[in-house]
Amino acid sequence: MSRLSFRPRPLDIHKKLPIVKSVKDFEDDDTPTTTRNSQILRFAAEADIEVPQVSSKKSAAEIPTPQFVVVDTYERDYSRTFGQPTSYLRARGARAEIGEFIEYDLDNEDEDWLQEFNRERKILPAEKFETILFKLEVLDHKARERAGIITPTLGPPVPVLLTFDAAVEALQSLSIKYGVFQSIYNYWKEKRERWQKPVLRRLQVSRIFVPLRS
Repeated sequence: MSRLSFRPRPLDIHKKLPIVKSVKDFEDDDTPTTTRNSQILRFAAEADIEVPQVSSKKSAAEIPTPQFVVVDTYERDYSRTFGQPTSYLRARGARAEIGEFIEYDLDNEDEDWLQEFNRERKILPAEKFETILFKLEVLDHKARERAGIITPTLGPPVPVLLTFDAAVEALQSLSIKYGVFQSIYNYWKEKRERWQKPVLRRLQVSRIFVPLRS
């Protein structure tokens, strides 16, 4: 196969371009240019035969459709009982800080102290001990809130502001002996000062929740 050679020729911008409507138009012309054009068309036709035609139409993606069955008795089985309320929905609190719900659970240190305290005679139940420790924690937290001292857990030590007299006055409805309550208060205060933070996990304020102050 001879290699085609093209010699650059100047273009005439005023010359009209011929319109080719069929391959026969090249065969009828005997000019060298026509011969070269015929060879180009023949090579292009052979190349089209060798290259497999790729379908331009893509297969449509199949979207699965869930099957369903119409239940004729649905309206009868599930009646429309919902009515639009006249006010906003309000949720009640799940717990009261000084109410009946006790969040505190005795740890090993508390259980050891309680066992030693009840060694001669069981005068303090574990549930009562948990209740008093929980209420002391909440009362001390409220005292620090009133004083404006809410210290982050990872910051300086958290002070104990609840005094014994204030605790006795606030928890006098528990009907507990003065000496027993004093022992519990002293144990709780000593533990708090040793921990340097609230014993109740919910009251341990993280630094990220403390607002920045100038």
